Amino acid sequence: MDSAVYRLLALCARAECTTTHYHQLAQQAAQLTEWEEVTAQAEAHGMAPLLYAHLKAAGVQPPLAVRRGLQGLYLRHRQTNRVRMRVLRDILSTYDAAGIHALVLKGAALSHLIYPEPGLRPMSDLDILVPKSELWRAQSLLAELGFDAPLPPSPTLPHRHLAVAILQTEGLSIHVEIHYKLFSDYFDQAISYLRSMTAPKTSSFADSASMELHGPTNPLYPFALADLTAYTLGYEDTLWYLCEHLTSHINVWESGRLIWIADIVSFAEHFASKIDWEQIRRRYPAVIRTLSLLHFMTPLSDELLSKASIRIGQSPKGIGVEYQGWPQARQIGWRGREYRHVLRDTIFPSEWWLRLRYKLGSVRPLFWHRWIRHPLYILGHVARVFLEWLGWPTPLELAHGGQNPRPDIIDFEQ
Repeated sequence: MDSAVYRLLALCARAECTTTHYHQLAQQAAQLTEWEEVTAQAEAHGMAPLLYAHLKAAGVQPPLAVRRGLQGLYLRHRQTNRVRMRVLRDILSTYDAAGIHALVLKGAALSHLIYPEPGLRPMSDLDILVPKSELWRAQSLLAELGFDAPLPPSPTLPHRHLAVAILQTEGLSIHVEIHYKLFSDYFDQAISYLRSMTAPKTSSFADSASMELHGPTNPLYPFALADLTAYTLGYEDTLWYLCEHLTSHINVWESGRLIWIADIVSFAEHFASKIDWEQIRRRYPAVIRTLSLLHFMTPLSDELLSKASIRIGQSPKGIGVEYQGWPQARQIGWRGREYRHVLRDTIFPSEWWLRLRYKLGSVRPLFWHRWIRHPLYILGHVARVFLEWLGWPTPLELAHGGQNPRPDIIDFEQ
């Protein structure tokens, strides 16, 4: 992506802007000479509605084709989110009647909590967290509501959620993921797979420190959804979850999306006076470090910097430059690149990527992670590839219980 386009989108990565932000946005827009890729890149990052709203508020007039394209995407996301919220209301009402306690996660909750209107926060699915003991019943109730809601073919649970349930309504495909925990890493999935191989007829759940529904220690946060009250994680747990979700996607396979940064910054700004920052520093110190990096993309307010006691170091080099080395280079093709360039990008990714990936913030020294931890991380992937050559499942297969996933139930992440 053109760095000027990325900087423009990054400045818009927040639900609400101040006069200062709008001034910076206008300056950055004035520097753009090529607008052709703006609309496509904004949509790829989940930023089209926010970009449309912020450019309009800042008095910036992009080329007519760009303005119409962004307006069309804004209206489309507003309509699709209206349908999603109606479906979500029906699901939560059904679960409540069945006695299933459920939490709404990510975009479906944030669109009501921190965005001026739900249409500004694009979504591709609805994420719902239920107790592990209620997974099968929760998925079965989706089937009764008209969803194509497949159940696991074996007692071993795939990944951190069940297969995507799909409902066709009003010309749209509504995707729902029923979670039983917030995160599961490669090792969780490997342990679950090994257990399924040794005891295939017994329920196999990988224990981990990833938070389940009974795990939050802070009060849940209620919000209005039509005529019912829905719940999501409390202030501190939500901010931790959003930061973990972002950094979990900063790896050698995937890339972070700016809408996830908008979620973090907007939530921290909106609830700056209500978040227990001392608890954040004690339980989730990586949150503070992540915020210190995001400040260089979309500047944090003085109030937030003060209340959270965020230390800001020097601006990292290569802001927005994602990982471009192996094994991602193998997946996307060499594109005519020389081997030495791929090797360089593998061992020496951008400072911005390293600091986000290893949760270093903008102040901590980089030496250990640059020269030791990251090379060891790459060596681990070399060992993984060797094991896969011997027949071990790929990460995607492990995420789906050791099976080759169906194309229509692969994760959708927004």
